[in-house]
Amino acid sequence: MKSLKKKLAGILAMTMLVGAAASAAPTTSPKTKPVAEAQTAVAVESVTVNTAADGTATIAKVDTKKKKVTVPTTVTVKGVEYSVTSIAKGAFKGLKKNAVISINTTKSLKVAKKAFKGNTKKVTIKVNKKMSKKELKKFKKALKKAGFQGKVKKALK
Repeated sequence: MKSLKKKLAGILAMTMLVGAAASAAPTTSPKTKPVAEAQTAVAVESVTVNTAADGTATIAKVDTKKKKVTVPTTVTVKGVEYSVTSIAKGAFKGLKKNAVISINTTKSLKVAKKAFKGNTKKVTIKVNKKMSKKELKKFKKALKKAGFQGKVKKALK
């Protein structure tokens, strides 16, 4: 009787083991994020950006025919998201007289010299209301060095 119980217990254990292995869910490998690559002159909406391998983007050129230009906080190129950190030389060159540039970031951007070459005093830059006074002061100073003559307003949400 004891040997019969042992055999039945062994058969039951084997059945449970084989049944559990057959119904186990297949394992999936973790999805890998696309790797950031350095790209040059990629057009996103009305803005052309240069991307770097470290995940940053630089505004290279904007559409000068538009009266309203929006500089994005992040740019997605080929499935990789880049954060905009700077404005290149000549990016806003020859912008319309009454143009409004919207920069919706709370951090100041690095601005290259002569980024606003040839613009009038009627160009306005609107920044995020949540930008700190320190960051705004730093951004205004960088704009002045870049040749910007217009107004900077805290107006965006």
